[in-house]
Amino acid sequence: MLVMAFVLLSRVLGVVRDMVISHRFGQDLITDVYTAAFRIPDILQYLVAGGALATVFVPVFTQYWTQEKREDAWTVLQTVITAVSIIAIVFIIGLEIFARPLAQLMNPHLGELRIGEVLPAADVAARQAWAWDEVARLSRILLPAQWCFFVGGLMMGSLNARQKFLVPAIGPVTYNLGQILAGWFFGGTDLGISAMTWGALIGAVAGNFVLPAMDILRSGGSLIPKLELNHPGVRKVGALLLPALLGLSLSQLGFWITGSFVSGAGYLTALKNAYNLTQAPIGIFAQATAIVLLPTLSAMLAKGDMAGFVIELNTGIRRILFFTIPSSVLMAVLAEPIISALYLGEKYGPVQVHDAAVALRWYSIGTFAWSLQSVLARGFYASQDTKTPTIITSIMVLLFIGLCFVIPPLGLGYAGLALALSIAGTINMFVFLATLRQRHPTLGVRPILAASLRIALASGVSGVITWLIASRIDVTASRLIAIGSVIGIGAVSIVVYYIACVLFRVDLKPVQGMLKLRNRKAPTV
Repeated sequence: MLVMAFVLLSRVLGVVRDMVISHRFGQDLITDVYTAAFRIPDILQYLVAGGALATVFVPVFTQYWTQEKREDAWTVLQTVITAVSIIAIVFIIGLEIFARPLAQLMNPHLGELRIGEVLPAADVAARQAWAWDEVARLSRILLPAQWCFFVGGLMMGSLNARQKFLVPAIGPVTYNLGQILAGWFFGGTDLGISAMTWGALIGAVAGNFVLPAMDILRSGGSLIPKLELNHPGVRKVGALLLPALLGLSLSQLGFWITGSFVSGAGYLTALKNAYNLTQAPIGIFAQATAIVLLPTLSAMLAKGDMAGFVIELNTGIRRILFFTIPSSVLMAVLAEPIISALYLGEKYGPVQVHDAAVALRWYSIGTFAWSLQSVLARGFYASQDTKTPTIITSIMVLLFIGLCFVIPPLGLGYAGLALALSIAGTINMFVFLATLRQRHPTLGVRPILAASLRIALASGVSGVITWLIASRIDVTASRLIAIGSVIGIGAVSIVVYYIACVLFRVDLKPVQGMLKLRNRKAPTV
């Protein structure tokens, strides 16, 4: 509940950040440039943002900590941080040098004509050159923050492994807050949208490096550089790392790859705004569950408690399905009210609302699948198996790229890229579940599927009623109308969903167990 609360706050601040962008700059080429500027740093960030380093490190650190080998645990942390710091610095310097050619290579359609727009070819070429220059300039500001994500991810992993979740949960909040404050107070100055990149850098340093470092030192840990590469724990982390980096980073490459297929000013921002909204339920429910579940599952496997491992994994799966299936339906039905409530304004009109709402509907289809996948993956990583999810996810990424070539030309255009990601994510989730079922026959896939069907029926009833109400309201007429619609209709949808869950006899125990904290004991770690 603690982690969910802070992830919720982080996601809310993420939406507020996007609202500041839409208020200051609208949804056009400038915002596309800002969005594209993150793609170069994301080459590094995706290696750690999904917890790739921490996911490998936590089971090893937890094993030493559970066995009371504290000195070994700290040695592994210090050595891995030292090695990763050196590697990160080398990569960052390289990307700083080659930022301009990478900006053009990774965003070939940036600055091209929108549908119906007419400009001389020379003007289009000049606009594209300016856009690539700006992407490179903003990327160079953002790149040093990636070192903080690398090192901070490991420090936060050690805190999570010891059941200390507060400081790691504050990091993303600080990161978003830095962008919001910088954009609000300095976005209207000569800095323009680059103010937000400086805010991102400051937020990353404060939240992802300074805070966890202070907590580790306060709790008796050490961050003195070490390079004991022959330590058994370090060798184990090294052996597991490459597959984990590939597996977790590939699973998050969807939107990153999308940028290579988008053309037309404003469409990349529309996809980004929609994609970020779908990350809210994924982060609040799935990411929070996965953060807490990984050290718990790792501790159970370290003690040989296979029954407890399966029970906790099963509970996590059911809890995610209960929250994210209705979230998928609700976001799809209320796409236009949600977009209007958040972004409608002088520089963000009905056309921009429509573009983002269409993308949100198609992204929403796969929200529950991406949520469940993040939890299922921890079942592999807790048992120190990083190869299996990597192989599965690699196939999914190839499938997604193929769908990006096939679906948009069928008439969906840029929105077809969102549908492609949802299809690939859903297939990937089912393969993950089937593979875990083979390894753990007591996982009980049939009851999970039966529960999913009941939840889907309840969500469908709620969705139909929500659509009947929402379809009668012109939410683009006023932002106040849109906000009132989201709050009012959303509340009705939640009430209807709960009643439908009762009528369809949905098992509510996995959710009710979150609230009965005094009846549950935290695992000894």
